[in-house]
Amino acid sequence: MGGTVFAQNSTKVYVNGMRVDAKVIMDNGTTYVPLRAVGESLGANVSWDAATSTAYVTMTEEDVIAKLVADASPSVVAIVGNYAGTGSAYQYNNPTVHGSGVIYKSNGYIITNAHVVDEIKNLTVVMNDGTTLPGKVLFSDTDADLAVVKVEKLGLRPIAMAAPETVVSGKTAIAIGTPISLSMRNTVTKGIVSGCDVSLTGSYYKLLQTDAAINPGNSGGPLLNSKGELIGINSSKFVSAEIDNIGFAIPIDTVQYVIQQFETNGYIMRPSFQIEFDEPWETKIGLPTQKGITVKKSSVSQLAVGDVVTAINGIAVHSVADWNEALKDTYSGRAITVSYQRNNVAAETKING
Repeated sequence: MGGTVFAQNSTKVYVNGMRVDAKVIMDNGTTYVPLRAVGESLGANVSWDAATSTAYVTMTEEDVIAKLVADASPSVVAIVGNYAGTGSAYQYNNPTVHGSGVIYKSNGYIITNAHVVDEIKNLTVVMNDGTTLPGKVLFSDTDADLAVVKVEKLGLRPIAMAAPETVVSGKTAIAIGTPISLSMRNTVTKGIVSGCDVSLTGSYYKLLQTDAAINPGNSGGPLLNSKGELIGINSSKFVSAEIDNIGFAIPIDTVQYVIQQFETNGYIMRPSFQIEFDEPWETKIGLPTQKGITVKKSSVSQLAVGDVVTAINGIAVHSVADWNEALKDTYSGRAITVSYQRNNVAAETKING
């Protein structure tokens, strides 16, 4: 007797996170899915030559990227509003400004940059199909440069998120957003992840570097991998006549951390004490170093000006971004353990925050 059974109702097959809507067959412990269903789910062209009983599967990089963009675009939005601040943009008579965002929950939760929504009124979210919905800023953190916007709509398509450890230099990076003009909504640029754990002067956390073109209006939009998974939120770029294609994104581990902190606390839990540091000269010019960071100002008695902090909770720190990353990874409201040197003598202390 044969062992073939139709398992359409009990067995589910997913390709790149999308369920294959086709009849599934089980035969002696092996699962079979129609070639066309799987191939087209991957963005391939599948054809059948009846005369020779031959199946042809053709897939190019263009097919993969196009399918990825088609699948991810419903998760990408434009965010529009009127600038209500008093900075330099105010001279343009309360202009309309815009950025991008990405849906991370199907009931209307959107992640974007804090700088996209700060000092903005009449906030409107433009969906991929052109539908416009009023948006409300639920949370914004300028240090992380991330914000959560809510629209009242169910059944939206949330973006898939990559595992942080899979994001490495050299892999494909695809940016989707609304650069320059709303007429360029959900347009696409492609490059690679140029670098991970990049520290910039003034950056609170580490960043991803990419050569995928990022322009004004891309801020808050997704940076995706070749599976269409979110690896970062596009945030900034270097601008100079002598600089080409150096853009930055907030990496997925920071994005997930901020979302978790917002959903748990309504804010990012950080220590209440204030400590200012001076970085080693090697850090300032981008060289690797084993040196710690020097206390310039401290609100706690355990650390004095001139002390050199070398680690927090066992994590070595060589820059202010290292300090903030270590707090991000280990701080839970309890005392932190700080390793430091005073007059070239190693010491350790606990600081309550």
